[in-house]
Amino acid sequence: MMSPAHVLEPTYDALRRRLLTGASPSGQRLEAVRLADEFGVSITPVRDALNRLVGERLVHSTPGDGFHVPRFDETEFRTLLQWHHMLLFAALSHRRGPLPRIEVPQDHDGIGERTALLFGAIAATAGNSELDWAMSNAAARLGSFRRYEGAALGDVEHELDAIEQLAGGALRGTVRRAIDHYHRRRADRAAVIARLAREGPSAT
Repeated sequence: MMSPAHVLEPTYDALRRRLLTGASPSGQRLEAVRLADEFGVSITPVRDALNRLVGERLVHSTPGDGFHVPRFDETEFRTLLQWHHMLLFAALSHRRGPLPRIEVPQDHDGIGERTALLFGAIAATAGNSELDWAMSNAAARLGSFRRYEGAALGDVEHELDAIEQLAGGALRGTVRRAIDHYHRRRADRAAVIARLAREGPSAT
């Protein structure tokens, strides 16, 4: 039987936030009993939350070996990067309205959250909830890599500023080229970004 929502949702949110902030390193085993003790809940909502995160591909599950943080390897990064690129082009091809106002909170979680907000806003111009969900999920799975883009690429903030400005205009070809360049730049440094993500904070 599924855990009550008032217990499951906070547990799920806490686990998801831990993954998105990089608190759990690449490949780490996620032990349900230990997590239940830490969160002060029974093991059932932890397992339910972990299974939900498996469905979102934010957690990997291996029969007989339990739950793990995904391994941040170059192949996965390249595949996610290509998927993210495809989603943005689909949004631009079906654009129905202007770019929504993007408000980055003062306490935002670094470049990953800023990037997710920008590209989420571009996806929203297509007015398709399935595309919105796919973009949000891609952003969550890319978050562990994006955290190290600054170290691998230099000043990413100016790049995002330029894309945001172009996306607010009417020339789709111009923003497409900027988005092409954004993804090509990361693909060229994919091995470095993936290595930094695996090594974690000690890498920088």
